[in-house]
Amino acid sequence: MERTGIHNEYEDIKAAALPEGRLPAIEVTGRVMARLRAMDHRQNTRGIRFAGKTAAFSGMMVMLLLVAVTAYAASEYIQIRNAAGTVKVQHTAPDPVLPGGGAEDKYMHKALRFAEPGQMIAYYAAGSGDTEAPLRFAFKEQRLTDYSVFLEEIKRTGAPLLPGTAGDYSFEYGSVYARYPNAEEVDSAVLYQETLEELKGRAKASADSGMFMKAVPWTEAGGINATYTKDGAMVGISASLLNGGFMQVLQQPDHTVTKVKVEGREVVYNQVIRPETGYHYLNWYNEKQDAYYTLSTYGDRELTKGQLLELAGDLIRGGL
Repeated sequence: MERTGIHNEYEDIKAAALPEGRLPAIEVTGRVMARLRAMDHRQNTRGIRFAGKTAAFSGMMVMLLLVAVTAYAASEYIQIRNAAGTVKVQHTAPDPVLPGGGAEDKYMHKALRFAEPGQMIAYYAAGSGDTEAPLRFAFKEQRLTDYSVFLEEIKRTGAPLLPGTAGDYSFEYGSVYARYPNAEEVDSAVLYQETLEELKGRAKASADSGMFMKAVPWTEAGGINATYTKDGAMVGISASLLNGGFMQVLQQPDHTVTKVKVEGREVVYNQVIRPETGYHYLNWYNEKQDAYYTLSTYGDRELTKGQLLELAGDLIRGGL
């Protein structure tokens, strides 16, 4: 099966919240993208494509979740399968070395500075020497505070429908993230080939050996999230769309993970306890949507495990 993505650690959900109780904008870092490209190349040499219809990371995903397990031996890492028995979510040990992004960080950040909120940027780094995947993409999050506008973006992109409330928490803002085209699509789609040729042409005509970019249209979601509030407390719901691929979840040894049943659905309860912080959250797979969900709690106060599981039950009954 084609791998859709790798979730790295969803930065300490509690610690990441700013003083106002808001999480910072979610971006794909260059170091993660560099790692994914390396894996893509290694798997392609064995005749296995890295990404399915979804790119390894689409904007959100930005939410990059690294779930970790202490309670399971290496041979007992958590799996979630669909009704046909196909593995859709696979927990694995983390790689010992995660390469730095280097120049890719610089290019990505430059593209994000160039982008308007909600734009996907295609960029070509003339001096990078990257011949395998010369056309790169970056997406800048757009936070939509009007739920009706959020709904319109959901309809436009085919993203899962997130609710207007989460329990007694009210909608504060939501974001829909662009699906990055995979290598096969870049090689075959007229839009991306014309974009690449245009950027290469600009590079040849310029004395600058740096980076050239432009905004490109996008119509398909790679992920979605929404934040809900109640008196300073926050609940986050996010979904990564697998689009026929599967999710690999890297596991760190300082997390504990257990699998429970909620409304007939396998739900993974994640708990992190560190000297400086502690938090917990849930994950589950929605087969009908082919989506991987995260439900988090943070802010001035957090839901208990029982409250979090109860909320998950409400959301699952509602279609998530």
